[in-house]
Amino acid sequence: MDELIRKVLIFASSGIAATLLPNAVTAHSRFKIPLEVDQNSTCSVHKGTQLAHSLAEADLIIWDEAPRKGYKPFGGKTVLLGGDFRQTLHVVPNAGREESVDSSLTRSYLWKYCAVLHLSRNMRITSSPINQQPTFACMTFADWTLSVGNGQIPATSFSVNQPADWISIPSCFLLDPSSQPTATICDEIYSDFSANYHHAAYLIDKAIVTPTNKNVTKINKHMMNRVRGRVHSYFSAEKIHSDSKVMLLRNLNPEIGLGNGTRIMVTYLITYVIKGLIMGGAYAGRQFPVRLCYAMTINKSQGQTLTRVGVFLPKPVFSHGQLYVAISRVRSAEGLKFLIQNEDHIPLGYTRNIVYSETFDSLGGASLCIPPTAIRFASGNDLSTFSV
Repeated sequence: MDELIRKVLIFASSGIAATLLPNAVTAHSRFKIPLEVDQNSTCSVHKGTQLAHSLAEADLIIWDEAPRKGYKPFGGKTVLLGGDFRQTLHVVPNAGREESVDSSLTRSYLWKYCAVLHLSRNMRITSSPINQQPTFACMTFADWTLSVGNGQIPATSFSVNQPADWISIPSCFLLDPSSQPTATICDEIYSDFSANYHHAAYLIDKAIVTPTNKNVTKINKHMMNRVRGRVHSYFSAEKIHSDSKVMLLRNLNPEIGLGNGTRIMVTYLITYVIKGLIMGGAYAGRQFPVRLCYAMTINKSQGQTLTRVGVFLPKPVFSHGQLYVAISRVRSAEGLKFLIQNEDHIPLGYTRNIVYSETFDSLGGASLCIPPTAIRFASGNDLSTFSV
């Protein structure tokens, strides 16, 4: 690769994805894409600038998390688009299934010029310290995760007006939906919190994910009440304790790891300064586009890799790929737990798995290859091979 390509530009659709790549920035930053786009919008890359020169000289452009963007034309350069169409797609406000699929990357008039290359190894699972040598158990979990993303888990409907997209989550992942569900899932994911809440190493690999901001706020407030120390309130921000875990909501400087979605442990607070430890470095600043992140929305978690993940579903997911994203954040089956609350007529452990299968039509059959064992144990609810 190095012999063929001399100059590479790397960027990503989201800030958190950009922080995971070497020398990467967001697509908006790289191409000067306006935040508010209409039919007259253009990218403000001016002739003679360093950016224009870099684009002209590039041998390859790599765009990560490409499925989260709509169809936008390219020209003149070899472009490598990386992403997983099983994950959440480009968000179209108030759109239904047809509109969401039609806005996806595969509907671009340029898609016919693309050669689809399939990756076959789940690096998130196989690179885990727990799984230094991939076992049958961890690979079986990877297969099950893939079958959820492909919509190949047997599904049913519990109402005439509902689609048949309800699947049974294996019992080894389920927590009891008790009278105090928030406390239950917080205790499970953040066990021994009172003794460790101020340690970044304890916080870095844990999160609770849920579909809506309403439940994110509920969980974060519950966790904040467990943190000891002085509380600071900031304009345009939440009440924050020292030793809290927060997430950036804006791209401040992705090149040094400060992107939308970066998680930070707060180490020092005064009126005009928040100092914190990036989960991987240090940072101090006077602008506070942050929120607590003991919990985060499923969409916001896309791009994260964690050791313990709690999937909190007071209500089911509501869009393509959300359940798959939630499951695939975790490194191994041992670290995954679900707390599901359903209406009385829906059996315990069932939840929706929304998959727009037509999104895969242009990707080729290889992306949907699942070992038969994955579907067999998922439909039988027998995951003893996970060794959980």
